[in-house]
Amino acid sequence: MDPTAALGGPNPFAALTFIAAPALLTNASSLLLLGTTNRLARAVDRVRALASQIADADELETALARRELDLMTRAEQRVRIIVRAMTAFYLAVGSFAFGTMLALVGAAIVTPEHEMARIWVLRLTIAACVIGVLAIMSGSLALVFESRITFRILTEEADLVRHRHLRKPVA
Repeated sequence: MDPTAALGGPNPFAALTFIAAPALLTNASSLLLLGTTNRLARAVDRVRALASQIADADELETALARRELDLMTRAEQRVRIIVRAMTAFYLAVGSFAFGTMLALVGAAIVTPEHEMARIWVLRLTIAACVIGVLAIMSGSLALVFESRITFRILTEEADLVRHRHLRKPVA
């Protein structure tokens, strides 16, 4: 059985496609991972800044400190979501790299006497790529939720700044 039969018949570019597609998806996953790493660094910095603000709060500002504690809880939730997204993107990178390696192995054993091995390599390559795509989708969806939380945090922080500014007497 020709592994390119699933693609509509013998195709000289089929082996290249089975190798290039996972390689390109590995690159896409790596770029998503890089951006997510930057998000994580910023989120961790924000949690630290909020913790510092809460530690420096006066006793008179207990209501504001409670709101800042709520913000810190959301910021921690944001960090957890980002870490989950990073885990998904790492899984995607690994899956696509594994799929690329399997495609190379499959391309190397194109002889009729290794028909069963080729079929299993093809199945494993497709499975690895499907896992990678699902991981990208999962990580991307997590980042959508994280973005919404970030927007809520920014809105709350703006309200806190307005509240503090309006409370202070004009000099």
